[in-house]
Amino acid sequence: MNTIGFTKAEKTKDLKRKSILEAAAKVFSQKGYIESSIKDITSEASVSVGSFYSYFNNKEEVLAQIYQEISDMSLKAASDASMTVKDNVVKKFTLAMTSAICTYVNNKEFSKILFVKSMGINESFEKKRWEILDKTNVYLKGILAHLNEFHSSGINDINVTSILLTNSLFGVITYWLDEKLVSNFEDMIFSLCTYHLRALNIDFTDDEVNQYIHEILTSNYKELLK
Repeated sequence: MNTIGFTKAEKTKDLKRKSILEAAAKVFSQKGYIESSIKDITSEASVSVGSFYSYFNNKEEVLAQIYQEISDMSLKAASDASMTVKDNVVKKFTLAMTSAICTYVNNKEFSKILFVKSMGINESFEKKRWEILDKTNVYLKGILAHLNEFHSSGINDINVTSILLTNSLFGVITYWLDEKLVSNFEDMIFSLCTYHLRALNIDFTDDEVNQYIHEILTSNYKELLK
């Protein structure tokens, strides 16, 4: 009974913590990080200020946690998607990239903070942004090393190529979230995938790339097609 009670308590605590994060993401996105107050966040989350401080020390800690969670979700989605395929390189690459992009876009309020609303806030947040870029870069290095070893992709410099891939991915997402890119969502992903498949010397057809993108969108992210 104690174990069951503890599990329920932990679950309740986790749900409240998530509601505070979601409220903070909405408030930060609407008002900007600097103009947002803890009272704004607690009002949006329908919790007391005291309850907020039982989970977070300040709003900087909230933003740092938002950074971390959206990054972890994206990399996990990419990894999980690519693990479902064994030998089809085009499918593995397309599923992974589509899943990563969809995670950011499906969590639009969080992602706007990460890519658009928090630029230049202070040194600690800039450091956090670089940590996320570096984590993504490390993940992509592993993919590129695998392509070189098992599929003879002929990538001359994995370090440079992974940096180019990381920054193009985040650059396009940033423009799309900031509504400076008016491309259809599926077209945006298709352009990113095919651009990098060509750069990596991987043979593909437009039809198969579109098929794999549509597979992800219709199975897990139908709301993004609306």
